[in-house]
Amino acid sequence: MLLLQPVVVPAEPVIVADAPAAQQAVAEASPPAPAGVLLPKTTPLIIAIDKELGSKISRAGETFPIRLVDAVLVDGVEVLPAGITGQGEVVHAKKAGLAGAAGELVLAARYLDFNGRRIELRSFRFMEAGESSLGKGQDNTGVSNVTTAIAGPIGFFIGGGNTNVMPGTIANAKTRNDEFFASAAAPVSPATAAEPVQTEGGNP
Repeated sequence: MLLLQPVVVPAEPVIVADAPAAQQAVAEASPPAPAGVLLPKTTPLIIAIDKELGSKISRAGETFPIRLVDAVLVDGVEVLPAGITGQGEVVHAKKAGLAGAAGELVLAARYLDFNGRRIELRSFRFMEAGESSLGKGQDNTGVSNVTTAIAGPIGFFIGGGNTNVMPGTIANAKTRNDEFFASAAAPVSPATAAEPVQTEGGNP
């Protein structure tokens, strides 16, 4: 009578890696965090309007060129150079009418173009005469009352009759989104709408 004996297969040895060496190997395998500069949302900047606009001569939906006046720096690093251009839009335009009807002009700064990427803008407002610092100026967002102001170094007058904005007029705006600059690459940001600016003038 043949007796069968169980076959014992020796188990393979388990190698326990040295903990510090294993951690170092994982760290070396992981890709390094991208180096770059973050431009936070709502960063103020100064732009210029490079086209004549007016409640009488402009039409809703019309676009106009804008330009970055001062370079934007983050911790001493220039992320947006002065002179890059972009686009604004006439949201609403209505010429002055009879019986005291005021001329109306609603403008929005949409974006700046940097190496083919859009830097979306918001909080567009004109700067008052003699104003040189960011974050000031008359905020005209959503305002419907009559405005009288001299804006920009070349100056223009709002109030009375139709509202006119001359080329070179200076305004404030802010970045809408966080913008990340990876090394020298262009920033990438989602496309969103900008907030409009409204100015009005009364009859002469």
